[in-house]
Amino acid sequence: MDLAMLGVVKRGKSHTMYERLSFWLAVVSSTAGQAIASSLQFNAQMTFFASRADPAIGGSYMTLLNTAANLGGTWPSSFVMWLVGVLTEEEHCHFDKKTKSNICVGRNRDPYVGMQVGSTLHGLLWIFFFQQHVYGLAKLPDDAWRTHLLDDDS
Repeated sequence: MDLAMLGVVKRGKSHTMYERLSFWLAVVSSTAGQAIASSLQFNAQMTFFASRADPAIGGSYMTLLNTAANLGGTWPSSFVMWLVGVLTEEEHCHFDKKTKSNICVGRNRDPYVGMQVGSTLHGLLWIFFFQQHVYGLAKLPDDAWRTHLLDDDS
C-alpha cells in the first residue's frame, strides 16, 4: 500500500505527527458530522412523511414521497464526483536528460477543502433562501396532502 495515499508521507516533504493527526482528525470529524446530520435529517423526513401519508393508499404514498426525497439527495453525488475530477490538478513531471533531474510543471491541488467549504456555504444559503417555503409546506393541513380517493362524491 502506498503510504502517500494514507497521508503519512508526501513527495519531497515529511510531515510531523501533529500535522498527520490534525489531518485525520479533520477528515474523521467532517465525516462523522455529515453522518450525524444525515441521520437526523432522515429521521425528521420519515416522521414528516409518516404524518402526511394518505390512509387511502397506505404506504405507497409514503414510498412515493421517500423516492422523491432519495432522488433529490442522491443525484448531486454524481455531480460532486465529476467536479472533484475537474478541480483536481496534479504535477506533471518529466526527467530532463541534460540536467539529469526531474522537472515538474504545475502543482498538486486537492479540491477537498474547497468542496467542503463550498458545499457548506451552498447548504446554508439554500436554508436561508428556502426556509420559509419549507415551513410553508410543513404547515399545510393534512387535507392538502390527501389524494381524496375515498371521498364520497355524491
